[in-house]
Amino acid sequence: MVSGLVQLGPGSEADALEFCARQPEHTLVIAGWLGEGGLRRSDKTQKAWLFAEQDEQRRVQGLVYVSDNGIVLPVLRSRSALDALVELGARNPQVIRVVVGERSTVDHLLRAWVPRGFRPRLHRDQLAYVVGEDGFSPHGNVELRPAEPEDLDALVEASAEMAREEAGDDPQARNPGLFRSRIKKRIERGRDFVLMTSQGLSFKSNVAALSSFGGQVEGIFVPPAHRQQGLGLKGTSWVTRWILDRAPRACLLVNEDNQGAKRLYLRLGYVLSHSSRTSFFA
Repeated sequence: MVSGLVQLGPGSEADALEFCARQPEHTLVIAGWLGEGGLRRSDKTQKAWLFAEQDEQRRVQGLVYVSDNGIVLPVLRSRSALDALVELGARNPQVIRVVVGERSTVDHLLRAWVPRGFRPRLHRDQLAYVVGEDGFSPHGNVELRPAEPEDLDALVEASAEMAREEAGDDPQARNPGLFRSRIKKRIERGRDFVLMTSQGLSFKSNVAALSSFGGQVEGIFVPPAHRQQGLGLKGTSWVTRWILDRAPRACLLVNEDNQGAKRLYLRLGYVLSHSSRTSFFA
């Protein structure tokens, strides 16, 4: 236990999911992890940890997900819980690689961590959008397919090109082996989708999380040679439909300054949910 936060273990899934049901757009990744048995794993295979903010009746009022590769997803409301996360991070600075959350939450963490030696190297201010069945407006007739092992090289290159273009960040320059292995593992999960043509990969996206509350779309990218053909709209429509066939809502994050992408998502019926920030640390 950390003052203000309690680590959850097996048997706490229902309490955590009850909170996720109240905050679905903020907790899709957490709910997806819980649904895939995250808290029921043994210590030897545990891939993430979950901390809870609780009220006097021990009802969950906030959650913090911390993965073994340094991704932190805080969904917190009280100052005491935020301060507890500040102290948790300050004691384990080597653990934190990326923080993703509501902008005010991430700003609070940064204001506390930077004076204590944390070195953020990149920020992305983003907007979260959500769409349900009633609001969805499908476009196009492309048919994506799950990525296969032979698509790995194309997906690695497209994913790296997307990172360089959207954030000025080159993941292949930092640790190409780790970057490739993460994409390989995503392919094995069966939720990366591609459109392959005679000219190669023309569109890619993946479903980062899926639960009974919704699914989160990530990694939408059309290589430059295939743009101006409507593939971004059609491909995103296909992935959104795939999620809505399985869950009540689809969500995604878009860089706040990406006007073209925002217009695309609005055409599909997505509406603004909240402001978000992703901060990467050295």
